[in-house]
Amino acid sequence: MQEIIKEELSLLSTRNQDKWHGSKYEVVKRADMTPKGDFGERVTMRMLNKIGLESEIINGGKGEFDIILKDSGITLEHKLATEDTSRNFQFNGLKKNVDYDYAYCLGVSPDKLWFGIFPKSVCENLTVAMTKNGEDSFKLTARPEKGRYPLRELTLENFRDEINQIIEGRKQQ
Repeated sequence: MQEIIKEELSLLSTRNQDKWHGSKYEVVKRADMTPKGDFGERVTMRMLNKIGLESEIINGGKGEFDIILKDSGITLEHKLATEDTSRNFQFNGLKKNVDYDYAYCLGVSPDKLWFGIFPKSVCENLTVAMTKNGEDSFKLTARPEKGRYPLRELTLENFRDEINQIIEGRKQQ
């Protein structure tokens, strides 16, 4: 019996490869939720620091927000999602009743990273709850470069442009 199962498992392993198999970011897709989130927060913090903005992950990314830009005081709620079969990203657990300035959404596809930075007002208008009749956390579905919540490819230049727009907007308030 074990021989039959072993042979069939071997056959199945050659037929069951998805778009993530052997991809650049396969390790992210396969990671558990907490290490996956930690990866995203650290990438974002390091990119902020690389463009000259001192930032810090607050309380290990647990609490009302995850990252603070020290000079401006801007707070980011960080969310990471991996690409689904339709090329969408579902960012879960966005809360309306906590204190943060922006939701930073990092999307991971097999070979690219994407991002969107959405003001809290966008999150306050989300309507798809995480649970039936739930009112505490919501889902934001985004897609690369299209739709209501478009994501941009994560490059240093795109990242710098978006962050600078946010900082300039804060200065004008």
